[in-house]
Amino acid sequence: MRHGWNKIFRPSRLAGAGLAVLLAWGAGCAATPASRIASNQAFFDGLPVAAQARIRGGQIDIGFSPEMVRLALGAPTRRVLRHEAGEDAPREVWLYTAEDRRYEQQRVEIVDLEGTSLHRPATAMVTVLQEREVLGTRVEFRNGVVSAWESPAPGESR
Repeated sequence: MRHGWNKIFRPSRLAGAGLAVLLAWGAGCAATPASRIASNQAFFDGLPVAAQARIRGGQIDIGFSPEMVRLALGAPTRRVLRHEAGEDAPREVWLYTAEDRRYEQQRVEIVDLEGTSLHRPATAMVTVLQEREVLGTRVEFRNGVVSAWESPAPGESR
């Protein structure tokens, strides 16, 4: 039975194929400030020259509207509302995150179909996908414009 399992499940080949599919899919989904500007050229042309330069560089500034932030950074990964003492209305916060994905080899114990260990201890190496979400940029809006934003400090890992 051990030989049959080995023929059916080959972690290294599955991991390689999965990684290739993910890379191909991700390459087609990457939007840039230039592509977002091209899709909204009339709006972009009406902005001040200094704002245009920041947006072209994928940067934002205090006072930017949500539309300007979308041109520079794209759509947020998540939107949340921040409620603060002494304020009547909540603030909208946009979160830009990235996924950290890596494959790791892990040793597992082989068990029979009832979930009990085999008479002789047997282990195998399997490839496991480890995923975690990493916060990149956080943009806070007050009265419809950027009032604050945070991003990782230079040299800091996310």
